[in-house]
Amino acid sequence: MPKTLPYPRTLVFALAGAGLLLGGCTAVSEHVSPSPGLASGGDWQALASDTAAQEPPANWWRLYQDPQLDQLVTQALQHNQDLQASLAHIDELLALLGQARAQRWPSTTASWQTFYGRSSDDQTEAKATGGRAGSQWNQVPGFALDYPLDLWGQVRQSILAAQANAEAAQAAHDQLRVEVAAGTARAYANACAYAARADIQQHSLQAVERSLDLTRRQRRAGLVTELEVDRVRSLLEETRALLPRLQAEHQAALEELGVLTGSEPGQLPAAVSDCRSVPQLRQALPVGDGWALLQRRPDIRQAEREMAAAGHEVGVRQADFYPSVSFGASISSSAERLHDLGKHEAITYAIGPLISWSFPNLLTSRARLDGAQAHERQQLARFQQQALVALKEVRQSLARYHGESGHREALGSALDSSRNAYRLAQLNYQAGALDFLDVLDSERAMVRLEADKAEADRRLVARQIDLFHALGGGWQDMPAKPLAHHSPSVTGPVR
Repeated sequence: MPKTLPYPRTLVFALAGAGLLLGGCTAVSEHVSPSPGLASGGDWQALASDTAAQEPPANWWRLYQDPQLDQLVTQALQHNQDLQASLAHIDELLALLGQARAQRWPSTTASWQTFYGRSSDDQTEAKATGGRAGSQWNQVPGFALDYPLDLWGQVRQSILAAQANAEAAQAAHDQLRVEVAAGTARAYANACAYAARADIQQHSLQAVERSLDLTRRQRRAGLVTELEVDRVRSLLEETRALLPRLQAEHQAALEELGVLTGSEPGQLPAAVSDCRSVPQLRQALPVGDGWALLQRRPDIRQAEREMAAAGHEVGVRQADFYPSVSFGASISSSAERLHDLGKHEAITYAIGPLISWSFPNLLTSRARLDGAQAHERQQLARFQQQALVALKEVRQSLARYHGESGHREALGSALDSSRNAYRLAQLNYQAGALDFLDVLDSERAMVRLEADKAEADRRLVARQIDLFHALGGGWQDMPAKPLAHHSPSVTGPVR
């Protein structure tokens, strides 16, 4: 008597138990959050006393109250080509997320085969009857259904990994928005500052030209020597030499603005080219606190989501150690003629579980798991490093902003004193109490300090923008597609 096969459900449970014993896998790693000590960021007020503890607004560039700057940043966030490419990448990863979710549903296959010839049934019948099998047209319709049973969570982990990758891409897009906003504000500030510096330099050049004209008249009158004329002429050429560089930097800043805002060359508003006033903050610079920084910066979010995706990939690789179980069903017809397709005698069907397992050769699965775990450790290290880099960037930006603010304030006082000294030198020279060389030295010092002060104004705005960039502002109110419309939160269950 043939031996009876065990009940299919008993067989499935037996294989599942063997898989649990032989898999030898560890659970998915828990993600490590930054420690409170790391996230605090230390005493930021000590690095820059002229800052406020309030959180910086999302649209931080509006603190400058410059409508032209607001318009440029808005245009850049809408039309920058790098941002458009980033959005397309998000769509690509969302499509992959859709593919991963489709694994939860049964796959179906419908087929219809038409052929002319002999089937195996024809040959069997001919052999049994001692006749000859003839050739004829055959119709073979079929329908199959396969439903994977996610017993070990492989499908669930692959969905979570795809979702984390999509969220990491969204965070990368947010970070790019931060960079585009900061780059646009920086280019606009540079354009205004270099144009203002060129005007100051042109004004200084005109002042030195007047001094040279006066010196030449004095030389013709025999009041000064040729040495004084040459020294004033040298100061004139020195002042003139800086103008081409300033004009070139102004044009370069305009070109940078054109690329950032997605504008054609020469299509920027005339008000941008004509800007001569460097944007100025009217209040203390808001910086917030360290923990809010880690929650706000998109690159921190991106690193955390990439780490989560790596952890879920470990879960996918762990499931490779266990048998793959799916439930299948198929139906077809063995009729040879169209009018016989629906007859009971021609219908064939099959239903039951399908179990596949690579046991006992698990070396490939072990190698894949080792690689996934190594990648997870790599992403964890990158996340922790990114948190350190974020705090470093903010603290460095604060220190540099504080230093630049003090430098600009000192230059402003020095310039006021130099202008007063030049005025007194002219009065004393006219009264015969000073030599002309003293007047020339005073003028040279004033011209130099005016250029230094204009450069300090530009650098101060650049330091402010660097700080806002490091704080991670400029993406929070973006009209982007939220992943909630496409998938549940990564912390919730995936059904």
